[in-house]
Amino acid sequence: MAVSTIGGGIFAILMGIVSIIAFWKIFQKAGFSPWMSLLMLVPVVNFITFLYLGFADWPALKNQSRQLDLQPLE
Repeated sequence: MAVSTIGGGIFAILMGIVSIIAFWKIFQKAGFSPWMSLLMLVPVVNFITFLYLGFADWPALKNQSRQLDLQPLE
C-alpha cells in the first residue's frame, strides 16, 4: 500500500513538472510571460488562465501581423 502511494506521489510530481514545462513553452511562444505557467498549479486559477490563453489576443501574433503589413507588395 505504501509503495503505491509513494509511486503515485512521484508520478503526480513528474506530471506537474512536465505540464509546467509545456505551458512555459506555450506562454513563451504566445508572447506572454512564461512565468504565467506557474498559475497552472493553482486550482480554479488554472482554469481561468487556460481560458485567458485561449481567448486573448496573443502578442506574438500581433508582432507577426505587423511584420507582414510592413513588407512591400510585389
